[in-house]
Amino acid sequence: MAIVLLSGIASAGEVPASDESGFTFGSYGRVQPATDLEGGTARQYNLVSHGSRLDQPMYAEIEFAYRFPRPGGGPRFTMVTTLAYDGELFHYTGVWNAQSAIRNLFLQADEVIWKPLTFWAGSRMYRGDDIYLLDFWPLDNLNTYGGGAGLFFEDTHVEVHAGANRLDTDFQRQEIDVPARIYGAEKVVWMDRQRLVLSARATHFFLRDESAGFGMKAKLHTEYHHLASGSRLGIRGINDVTPDFKEYPADDGFLAGAQFGVWGFGRNSFANVFARYAIGLAAYDPLMVPYGLDNELKTARAREFLLGLSANYEIWLTGTMLGLYARRFNDADGSAYDNDDAWEFIVAMRPHLVIHKHFYLAFELSHQLSKTAGLSPVSNRNLDPAVTKLSVMPLVTVGGGTYARPQLRLVYTASFVNDDAREMINAEDTRSQRSVQHFLGLGAEWWFNSSSYK
Repeated sequence: MAIVLLSGIASAGEVPASDESGFTFGSYGRVQPATDLEGGTARQYNLVSHGSRLDQPMYAEIEFAYRFPRPGGGPRFTMVTTLAYDGELFHYTGVWNAQSAIRNLFLQADEVIWKPLTFWAGSRMYRGDDIYLLDFWPLDNLNTYGGGAGLFFEDTHVEVHAGANRLDTDFQRQEIDVPARIYGAEKVVWMDRQRLVLSARATHFFLRDESAGFGMKAKLHTEYHHLASGSRLGIRGINDVTPDFKEYPADDGFLAGAQFGVWGFGRNSFANVFARYAIGLAAYDPLMVPYGLDNELKTARAREFLLGLSANYEIWLTGTMLGLYARRFNDADGSAYDNDDAWEFIVAMRPHLVIHKHFYLAFELSHQLSKTAGLSPVSNRNLDPAVTKLSVMPLVTVGGGTYARPQLRLVYTASFVNDDAREMINAEDTRSQRSVQHFLGLGAEWWFNSSSYK
């Protein structure tokens, strides 16, 4: 048996023999029809960037992989394709539409000349361990279009990667209409700013005891981000069509982080501690447009610091999941009274009681806080918003602990929202009038593994 990652969730799966070839199939998914007990659709409400996953909307991934034959004992090639679906379902909205995306599309070659050596290229969710309760990857979480290489020794893994993106936004790309060579008009690309991301990580395993199932690991992770310069073409005003150029300078940033993990100190038990510090462009997710820029339209003064913890412990007829993080973010504009400058904190705990090996009673308690440096535009004062969520979940599963899937569950959540948190909701939103918000859903969640790529 070996640990294989699907959507960042560690689970056990058979690894095919090195010469075995053929197709494999895997999936992660969740669906949850729900009501707010007020006659409307239940909606997720969080103060922090990554809240409890219990009230998340529908999401599914379908993964197909093919392991190629190895004539003559050549490299072990694996092709991986993951199609993801998000949004509402036709049977609920009546709209014949699906929001889909290709999350993985890459080819990997293992045992290239030297058994520890691996190469890959393509589009990939390239990430490490998550905080499951918060559906969050606190250290290495890159959605990249590029390639990488790795050396996977028994106790030490070293990996490097290079990737790029060019978001389809005004910040990175512009097409303009120009006269065609013969007649009419045509579009040409005027601005095309690629964001380059380089990463390197090293993981060392130690004190491993296979017979006892115990081990530890330490990981170091670094990233360098670079965004090319560009010039955006506009006009001065409605009555002045003189060309106006907005110059974006080149920008960059750095990220460094570490993780320490231990597992096997109890049945299905583990703990991971994460720390991350980013400056400049690296303080912003590569899939988002940086905001709060300085006067030069750069991110140089942006800062992010994050600490996180994920753990699970099982003993006798009980098991408890734990997840938390604290994050401080400052944008690049240098203002001391900015609502974009904030810290946020969340802690979530999910105890399980085994009523029967296939029937558990689970509870979840989470508390989240957020604090900005700016003033509320409503009351012109500093806010201290907080939300506490209490959930109860009877669930049916296959047994095997808190991470056993598939799982059917009935979920009831009461969210206690303080006055400052409700002030942050638009007054026309009915939730701004409720200090207690309800969520009642019938949920399903599953995952099973496909290929054994690293």
